[in-house]
Amino acid sequence: MSALQLFGFLMLFWIGLTHTGCFTMRTPDRKWPKEMVEQGQIRPIHMFDAEGTDGRTIHAVAIGLCDSLPVVVGVHGSPGSSSAFADYLADTILTARAGFIAIDRPGFGYSDFGHPETSLQKQVLDIKALLDEGVPGRKVILVGHSLGGPLIVRFAMDHPEMVSGLVIVAGSVDPDLEPHPWWQKPLDHWPLKWLIPRSMRTSNHEIIGLEAELRSMLPLWPSIHCPVRILHATDDRLVPFANSAFAEEHLTGVLDLKLDTMHQGDHFILWNHRKRVVDAILDLASP
Repeated sequence: MSALQLFGFLMLFWIGLTHTGCFTMRTPDRKWPKEMVEQGQIRPIHMFDAEGTDGRTIHAVAIGLCDSLPVVVGVHGSPGSSSAFADYLADTILTARAGFIAIDRPGFGYSDFGHPETSLQKQVLDIKALLDEGVPGRKVILVGHSLGGPLIVRFAMDHPEMVSGLVIVAGSVDPDLEPHPWWQKPLDHWPLKWLIPRSMRTSNHEIIGLEAELRSMLPLWPSIHCPVRILHATDDRLVPFANSAFAEEHLTGVLDLKLDTMHQGDHFILWNHRKRVVDAILDLASP
């Protein structure tokens, strides 16, 4: 086999991988119950859907929803899915004190996979539709990682009556800190976009539009009044730590605001500092 033939074979193999369900970063519904039992979760898990904006399906995985416990909603970053919160769903200490809903954001998981939604306002409406379906009339604590951070902030701006607290984990909230690498726009167009997995195409497309979305939110920050917890690592190489200072500066209407600074953990503190995140959630969930 010549070098050119080998290159062609490898390219076909790679394209096949990216278009046959690989790199989806999601857990099928049928696998959730076994996965939870294997991690020691004794509470039943269930999945539900709602119709979001533009007719798309919004999917979620939940544990421990009942009238006597507060409700926590996990909103993943980009790319990602509800699977990002698998360890939180399996956490028996957390789910003994709060119900937990992990959402597939639009374009990810099983929420219209591969079809991105760049508007944070529309994504908020999708999440609202899901909560109206799953926990109607309930206030929630929103936990957002990375791009999920500005999304839960936008939710609190648009629907303050539904939010009892925010936990912003390594949130990308400062428009001036949004990077624009040279490869970002070329990968958003044919033919290069077809050479990367659908989850990455979706992520790249929504991140391109994030700066404009964040700028449109600037006048709305003072409208947030619920308690807020911010967690960020100083060595975060994807979302600079200065985003936390931006959030502190702009949350002028919040009286109960705490910043938890970690000096190690990079951008992945949702997983490698899970106890700190759970502590922040339970702090807000306490009566």
